Amino acid sequence: MAAIFSGGERPGRFRLDPRTKLCLLFIGNITVLLSPAIHYELLLVASILLLGLLCGVGRYCLKMTVVYFLLAAVQLLGTRYLDGFLQIFLVTFAVFLRKVFPCAMLGGILIATTRVNEFMAAMHRLRIPRSVAVPLAVTLRYFPMIKEEWKHVCDAMNMRGIGVSVWRFLQKPLKTTECIYVPILISAAKLADELAAAAVTRGIDNPQPRTCLQQIGFGMADGICIGWFLLLVMINLWGKGGGS
Repeated sequence: MAAIFSGGERPGRFRLDPRTKLCLLFIGNITVLLSPAIHYELLLVASILLLGLLCGVGRYCLKMTVVYFLLAAVQLLGTRYLDGFLQIFLVTFAVFLRKVFPCAMLGGILIATTRVNEFMAAMHRLRIPRSVAVPLAVTLRYFPMIKEEWKHVCDAMNMRGIGVSVWRFLQKPLKTTECIYVPILISAAKLADELAAAAVTRGIDNPQPRTCLQQIGFGMADGICIGWFLLLVMINLWGKGGGS
């Protein structure tokens, strides 16, 4: 059970401090909100893709980037060639998801490259209350486990002849929804209990100051990343003010 709570760090050229990743996630959200046009977002997405490649999660970021461009294409084609309710529905849906993807990419980098012990040590140095740090640490390990459960659910559905695809959903929407959500909800409740038990076993609720075998601290890579993302914010502010 303790192994479930272990981190999933991946090797890469950049070794960023967990506090830097949280800062980049915060700055990325601000950049998306301030983005005056899609080409400003493209610069942000390209920066996140480069960061993911350097941190060792390039495959994940490449997949997310492809989906991002597909959504941008849906928005562009829908605006040009559709009209009426269908245009409003598709374009609005594509824009909403497109805005979420850069932040999702940064969140995925944070989850995939940060061990729980590093994260807790960073929270301790930031003097974050345990009532906030502990749920965040459990959540950090919750998403990878849900991803594994999703694969198991898909395998089980394929064995029963119920594939997970858009066409299957259109054929049998209620059956497909039931076969997906019921196992996911049941496994989510079970995983929450297991993660909580594993966290207590590792002494996550120990009131004493935490120590970490792996040293964390700010370096040149942290400064470069934060500086570049702050520059993106300034570029978006400049564009929003009419500088473009």
